[in-house]
This record gives sequence, C-alpha cells and structure tokens, in this order.
Amino acid sequence: MHYAKCALAFTLLVLVFASHAQESNQQHNSIEQNYVADVMRQLPPEQISLLSEQDTEVLSLQLENMTSYTKGTAILMPDASEHAASPKHINNLRQQLTDYGWHTIALMPPALPAELTTDSMPDYQQRLSKRLHIAMQQAKNTPGVTIIIAQGSSAAVINAMLASGQLTEPAAFIMLGAYLPGTELNSQIAKALASHQVPTLDISQTEDNHLVTAQLRQRQRLVNKHLKAVYRQRVITGSGYNPQTQQWVFHEIYGWLTSVGL
Repeated sequence: MHYAKCALAFTLLVLVFASHAQESNQQHNSIEQNYVADVMRQLPPEQISLLSEQDTEVLSLQLENMTSYTKGTAILMPDASEHAASPKHINNLRQQLTDYGWHTIALMPPALPAELTTDSMPDYQQRLSKRLHIAMQQAKNTPGVTIIIAQGSSAAVINAMLASGQLTEPAAFIMLGAYLPGTELNSQIAKALASHQVPTLDISQTEDNHLVTAQLRQRQRLVNKHLKAVYRQRVITGSGYNPQTQQWVFHEIYGWLTSVGL
C-alpha cells in the first residue's frame, strides 16, 4: 500500500512538472524529476510523501520524532543543486534530529533558473515560498514550534524572504553555507540577515566555496550594527560530505537550539 501511494506520488509529480514546463526551464524540471526518481529508488516508501496545495506539489521526506516528547518540526531545504536526501548534511540532520524531539520534513528544492539575477529572483522566491508554505502548513499538525534549516542558495533566498516579510517567521533559522551566485547578489545576504530578527545560526565550513566565506565578516559587522538580537556565526573545518564534520555540525545545531530555549 505504501509503495503504491509513493508510485502514485511520483507519477503525479512527473505530470505536474511536465504540464508546467516551459521552453526555458525544461532542462531544470528534468533535473528535478531525476532527483525525485533517485529518492524514490533509494529510500523506504513510508518516508516519502507528496505535499500539495493549489497548483504546487512537492516531494517531501518525513520522519516522526522518536522521543516521548515533541519539540516541534524541523523543515530542511537543501541547496538547489542537491535533493531532499542530500548527503551534504541534510540527510544526516533529518534522521538525527528525530532522536532529540523533532519531527523532520525535508523538501525537494526548485531548480535554479539558468541565470539567477535580480530580475529572475522574485519568480524563484515565489516558487520556493510556495513549497515552504505547504511544509509549514503541514507542520501545524505537529505540536511545538517550527524551525527551518536551509543550505547553500536555498538558505540565502529564504534569508531574503524573511527580511522582506514574504515568509512566516520560524522560531529559528539555521543557514548552512549560505551563498548566492554572483558578487552583487551574494553581497545582499548580509543586509537581509541584519534586517530580520529571527534567531539565526550561520554555519559555514573552510571547504565551502569562496562566495560563502567572502561575506562572513560583513554579516557579523551588519548584525552588530543593527543589533540583531540572536545571531551566532560558526566556521567549521572540513567538508559537508565528511561524516565527522557532519556530526560536528549536528552538535553545533543541537547546542545552539538548546541555548535559545528550543
């Protein structure tokens, strides 16, 4: 029964992507379809569900908390170049957090446009926002608060949406290697970060690309200038694909959440 439901979910996703594909983004939709197919093959059917609302459908990976208490829901959004079970932190976090009271929902991110610019950004924000809104509505079925953990370009775009009020504020926001392609877009991350008051943990790694590490000092300076109440920046040695580094990042996240009362 579970497998049949998942097969139906995959079929629906393919049909939705096909019906909404336009000449300029067919390649990106094809990439997402391939990611969906990979996840369907690799993970148990009971972890996979299709979330939908109006004209938006998104594959999600959900795990219930494995504790007698429930802290809330952690929504995880990988980088646009990764899938919902990304081996770069996301898959580890979505599983480990369940042992500490969190229900987890990992989402498939929309593919980036061929060129992300100030002109194409609003459309991409809208597509990402729809997926997050569906997940946040789903999170209301679970007691406790909602937090968002996002990676790479997804983290940067969500940060911008929080700054502009386009997204319901979570109880906490965790950025993993946040960046945007191009110097101009990337420089806007610090300004957006300093302008919203969502408690934020900003984690980067020494092996992240130069766009991540180039803006760290500016983020801290603007946060201090604008008196952002709860912000911590951590730079961790290593790669996000390394198991030891992933465990270090997990403990940083858990410790910080505990420190802010979550």
